[in-house]
Amino acid sequence: MAELCLREFGLLVQGEHATGSTDVRGVASPAAWEFFESLAFSDDRDDRFIDVARFAGKKALRVRNFVGVISAPDGTQVEILPKISDEEPDIAGTRDLLWRMLGAVRDLPFLETTEARLRLREGSLVEALVAVFLEHAANVVRRGIRRDYERIEAEERFLRGRLDVARQMLAPPGRQHLFQIEYDIFSENRAENRLLHSALDKVARTSKSARNQRLARELRHGLDMVPPSLDHARDFGQWRGGREMVHYQPLLPWLRLILNQECPHALKDDHAGISFLFPMEKLFEKYVEATLRRRLASRGIVVQGQARSHYLAQAPKAFQLKPDIVLWKDRIGIGVVDAKWKLIDQHTRYDNGDEDPKAGIKQSDIYQMFAYGHKYMGGTGSLTLIYPRWRRFTEPLAFDLGGGLWLDVVPFDLATDACPLIDLKAAPPPAPGPASRRTPGGGP
Repeated sequence: MAELCLREFGLLVQGEHATGSTDVRGVASPAAWEFFESLAFSDDRDDRFIDVARFAGKKALRVRNFVGVISAPDGTQVEILPKISDEEPDIAGTRDLLWRMLGAVRDLPFLETTEARLRLREGSLVEALVAVFLEHAANVVRRGIRRDYERIEAEERFLRGRLDVARQMLAPPGRQHLFQIEYDIFSENRAENRLLHSALDKVARTSKSARNQRLARELRHGLDMVPPSLDHARDFGQWRGGREMVHYQPLLPWLRLILNQECPHALKDDHAGISFLFPMEKLFEKYVEATLRRRLASRGIVVQGQARSHYLAQAPKAFQLKPDIVLWKDRIGIGVVDAKWKLIDQHTRYDNGDEDPKAGIKQSDIYQMFAYGHKYMGGTGSLTLIYPRWRRFTEPLAFDLGGGLWLDVVPFDLATDACPLIDLKAAPPPAPGPASRRTPGGGP
């Protein structure tokens, strides 16, 4: 089984390819190549992580800004890591960075297959993934534990349900005064609930997060009438679909994961190529939000993620504005922050050699921040765009958007979580006048 390591936006090419670069990898297996190629031409929105490209005059496949593992039906696996520089990465260090970011994020959307047959590698549970599992489990408990009829065979002094004539005739003489009966009860004791109980037991015992342990114990109380699973393979075989069980389906891959007590480095499905993929732009956004919330709390600043209180058009209300982060202090908005997963270059120059002040920032991103500033900040105050720090973007940039509205563009160091928005003291608002650059790092 081939295992390939590729960075975001890297290329897969058909056949052996011995460059040793994580930007280009060769797929030797014809079956695996055919499978990955079929995903690139698929109309399914869940296959949007891979596109058709060209390399050395030949057809290639380019992975997009997702990280995780894709498994082909023949066992070929492609691990996709984040691209944090233009240099060849330290794979172990990049993988550690990815898991650290996942550990800080709770509500990350991801692509997963709910019919996965998992291929697991040993390791401790990742608290971020446990938190996602607990959210699914909490949703099931809130919507109600499903019940089913359970057949009970018993020996009683009274007749109840149906008399089992065959067992009654075989009863020894000393027990013929007792009825051999069987009857049905409407019980919570069904395979899905037994598996959920067992998974919550394991999380409560093994998680290192106090919050995860507490939530697992609370959810387990809702399953007090359900025994834990004693035969996981049999209970997984009895897992049912159906309309009444739709809200249970997201639990399936998590239950398979947790009940094996292993860490998901690679998942395998016999029918679909998606195994476990995270959108990197969302992961970066959520990680920045979590870091700001943790670091700014001591200064009395409240970090609100995904605000939805303003619209671009008021009559009728349309085009909702949803900045990544809004900063509040004493119930007053003091800043709007957006995090962008892109390597910008502050040393960009025009063809004539002059410095390009845009530094590779998309003009649409500036329009977006300008709208946020006018709707959320009343046209004055501090806006911040955060990009990952790398060797070509190390110093903050600042732009005067006019009317007392300023935009800082700052680097976020993923190695240390350092960011000028956090580390520099607040600067007074600039005096009105001609557009000019100011000392970056203003805001809260």
